[in-house]
This record gives sequence, structure tokens and C-alpha cells, in this order.
Amino acid sequence: METVYAISQNAVVIEGSNILLTYGIVAKNSKGEKISEFCDVSVNREFTERVINLLNKCEIEPCHFYDVVLDELNR
Repeated sequence: METVYAISQNAVVIEGSNILLTYGIVAKNSKGEKISEFCDVSVNREFTERVINLLNKCEIEPCHFYDVVLDELNR
């Protein structure tokens, strides 16, 4: 079954009243159902989109999803 990765957004409240927008990655199956999610990957949307492009281009299986994201974060 094909997996498609897409961006997600979350708002995090820090220091009482400051709001920080973070970006995560959602893995969906061919039916569009969410099968996995890695929240708060980065505050940098471009970085998160590059990781998503890598995941989709290389057709990464969901079992390797977290490992690939962590590898990219540690570059």
C-alpha cells in the first residue's frame, strides 16, 4: 500500500503567551487515512518540506519514517 507524506502545523504556547508555529509530518495511506505522525519536526517550514519531498521521492515505508526524519534532523 502506498504511503504519502504531507505537512502538518501545530501551535505551541511558550513562556505563557508567545505562540510558536511548528511543522510536522503526517503519513497517510492510499485511502487518505493517517497511519503515523511526527509532530513538531521543525519551526522551519522549508526544512520540513524538504524532508517530506525526500520521504515521498524515496517511497519510504512507514516503519522507517521516524528514522529518516531523525537522520535529517541530525545532519
